[in-house]
Amino acid sequence: MQIALSRSFNAFFASEKAGGILLILGTATSLLAANSAFGTAYLDFWHLKVAGLSLEHWINDALMAVFFLFVGLELER
Repeated sequence: MQIALSRSFNAFFASEKAGGILLILGTATSLLAANSAFGTAYLDFWHLKVAGLSLEHWINDALMAVFFLFVGLELER
């Protein structure tokens, strides 16, 4: 079953602005969560162990390596 999306939704995500706006929204959400009453639970979530490493370490080590690989490939292109 295919869902028909609106033209404006498709146009937004096809534009170059979409990534920047999503990053800003994610940053604002993280700042609000960290500085709210749920701040300690939010920080504890990032120290949750997955396969021997915390989520924070997975992001800092694994995902950032993938990110810089993509940046390097984009610069080469």
